[in-house]
Amino acid sequence: MLLASEEQRAIGLRRIAEIRRTLFAQQANQAEEIYNTAPLHLRHTFCFHAGLTERHVMLLFHEMNYSQRQKIVATLNEFIALGKSLPRYISEEDCLLTQKK
Repeated sequence: MLLASEEQRAIGLRRIAEIRRTLFAQQANQAEEIYNTAPLHLRHTFCFHAGLTERHVMLLFHEMNYSQRQKIVATLNEFIALGKSLPRYISEEDCLLTQKK
C-alpha cells in the first residue's frame, strides 16, 4: 500500500528517471574516442608501442579484437603516466647543452 498521493508518486517517478539519466547514462568510451580521433602519426605511435602491426593503424578501435584493444588501453595508460612525470614546460633554452666539468 502506497502512503503517498498520486502527485507525490509522479514526482518520485520523475526524480528516479532523472537520476537514471544523469548518474547511469551510457558513458563515452574514452580510449575509443582518443584512438579514433588521434592524428595518424599518433595512431602509429600507439600501435608501435602496443606491439601491433601497421594494419592496425588504419582500423578503428571497435574493429580490433579484445586483446588488441587491451593493448591500446595499456599504451594510453602508459602515456598518461609518462605525461604526469614530465615537467609542465620545457624552455627553448634547454636546447643548449650544458658544459660538463
